[in-house]
Amino acid sequence: MNRTRMFLWQLACMTLSIPAFSCPSTYPDKQAPEGRKITASNGCFANKLYMMNTTTTEKFVIAKLYIRPASTEEFRRALETLAILTRKEAGCIEYTWYPEPAEEGTFTLIEHYRDQAGLKYHFAQPYLAEFVKKMEGWKSKDLKVYFLSSEPDALKEDK
Repeated sequence: MNRTRMFLWQLACMTLSIPAFSCPSTYPDKQAPEGRKITASNGCFANKLYMMNTTTTEKFVIAKLYIRPASTEEFRRALETLAILTRKEAGCIEYTWYPEPAEEGTFTLIEHYRDQAGLKYHFAQPYLAEFVKKMEGWKSKDLKVYFLSSEPDALKEDK
């Protein structure tokens, strides 16, 4: 599978795993335009479309990290610690990572935050700064980071 298709597949998997897009029987706090509640009887697809239109501030980060083979185990331990701390942040919905099976020393991180404030909070944490500093000694080449959001211009400063 080429890299573009892999990225799109990862994005699709991430999008389908968003809790707001699941289909519980009702959304008691959400009202349909006519004032009726959105329920599963209206169809799961309709619920997803409605929720996508009302949940527009979520932020996603996908990062590719390239680690020297000699540093892989130390990196894995530090990354797992970072993941545990990040998942405890109030603005973090999901933080997951996995090694790329086809590329030794390559790891993909997928991060999902409630909003811009949650993302900013994460970037301001001392444990993230410490991890980034250690990355300089572990990396084999520069990382790639992709910021995604469901609304246009969402990654700009909050208005």
